[in-house]
Amino acid sequence: MLHGPEDLRVEDVPEPSGEVVVEVQAATTCGTDVKMWRHGHPALAPYPCRFGHETAGARVDTGERVLVSDSVACGSCAPCLAGRSQICRRPAWVLGGFAERIAAPAAALHPIPEGQRAAGAAMAEPLAAAIHAVARGGEAASDVGVLGGGPMGLMLSSLLLARGSRVTVAERHPDRRAQAAALGARAVSELDSHELVFEAVGRPETWRAAVGAAAPGGTVVLVGGCPVGSEASLPAARRHYDELQLRGTFHHSPAEVDEALAALADGVVDWRAFAGDTISLEQLPDALAAPPARAVKWVVDPRL
Repeated sequence: MLHGPEDLRVEDVPEPSGEVVVEVQAATTCGTDVKMWRHGHPALAPYPCRFGHETAGARVDTGERVLVSDSVACGSCAPCLAGRSQICRRPAWVLGGFAERIAAPAAALHPIPEGQRAAGAAMAEPLAAAIHAVARGGEAASDVGVLGGGPMGLMLSSLLLARGSRVTVAERHPDRRAQAAALGARAVSELDSHELVFEAVGRPETWRAAVGAAAPGGTVVLVGGCPVGSEASLPAARRHYDELQLRGTFHHSPAEVDEALAALADGVVDWRAFAGDTISLEQLPDALAAPPARAVKWVVDPRL
C-alpha cells in the first residue's frame, strides 16, 4: 500500500472484490512505478492506495492464466468512437499488481499463450505501448534513432530491428549501451541524423534533442512522458523549413496487448533481456529506491 511519497508498506488488507479475482504470479516494475512511488500520479486512487500495473497470474475462479491490463477504455468518448481507445477520456485504471491478489474487470484480462512464463507475460503491458509507438511512427524507415536505452527504448529497438530497420540507440550509461549492442543496435552517446527518431526518456531537454536528431522531412515520435507541468521549447524553424513531423504516443489498445503477448511468446522480443532479479513484496521499496544500472525490470513475486 502506498501511503504517500516514498511511503510504501506491506500490509494485510481485505480480500479484493470485483468482477474477477486474479492470483498474482508476477508483477514487473517500470519507470512509472518509480514516479508513482516518489511523487504520486493522476491515475492513483487517494492515499493509501494499491499500485503496480504490469501484472500476470491466474484467475481464482477458473485457473486460466491471464495478463491483467492496466486499463479498460470507456468505449463511448470521442477517441474511443474514432477507434483510438489509447487516448480514452474516461479510462478505468486497473492498478494493484503488487499484491497477492488483484480484482479486475473481465475486459482487462488477456489469455497468456501456452508455455509463457508469468514474468514474461507481465511485460506485455509496456511492450504493447512500444508496439503502439512504432505504429505511430508510420511506415518502416531504414534508419531509426532511439534516444534512451531504458527498458522502453530497448523494447522499441527490438521491434524496429525485427522489422528490418537499422537502429541507433543513444544512451549515456555504458551498461545500457552494451545491452543495446547485444540486441543488434548501434550504441552511441549521441544521435546523429535519422529519418525516424523515437524519444524514450521523458524530459523537455531530450524532446528537444530528439527534434535536433531528425533529418529534414523526418518524423519524431515522443514516447517518454515529461513531468506534469513541464513545457518543452522546440525549434520552430526546423519544424517549418525541414517539414518535421512530431507525433505523440500514449498507452495501447487491447489488440496491441494481444500482439505484445504473441511477440513475447514467439521470441520476437526476448523478455529475459529485460528481467532483473525476482524479489518479494517486502523488497520492493528498496528496489524502487535504487534503480539498477542496466535496463531491467524487477520481477515481484508476492508468493515469496
